[in-house]
Amino acid sequence: MNIKEAAANAGLTTHTIRFYEQKGILPAPPRSANGYREYAENHVATLRLAKGLRELELPLDDVAAILRIAHDGTCGEVRQNMMETFVQARRDIDLKVAELEQAREHLDSVISGLRRMRPRDTTVPGINPCECVRMVTAGQTVPTY
Repeated sequence: MNIKEAAANAGLTTHTIRFYEQKGILPAPPRSANGYREYAENHVATLRLAKGLRELELPLDDVAAILRIAHDGTCGEVRQNMMETFVQARRDIDLKVAELEQAREHLDSVISGLRRMRPRDTTVPGINPCECVRMVTAGQTVPTY
């Protein structure tokens, strides 16, 4: 099958497939006499795996490593690599979630303060600027250490 058919069967775009091949994430399939890529079902299965791994927010380097093992390794090697990769990915996601929750709390605080502001207020109620901001707004210089 051609790249367009492979893309449709895998749920990817042809651009994504070419990008993955160019970056070495996927091995390039053989080419026909006219130079077109010829994809087989095993290529589509690999494309689907790549798509599924990316949907788990795995970095491309991790996707490439899993695909190499999936292509050349045993089931046990694939399982072990996936477990290690997924555990680390879960830690990374937990960290991002914590950072986003902190950002959301900060935004909620600022929004709450902005809603309480009166037309002539010059500071947001409930938001205390740090000492550096106070010094700069008061016309003082920030001390250097």
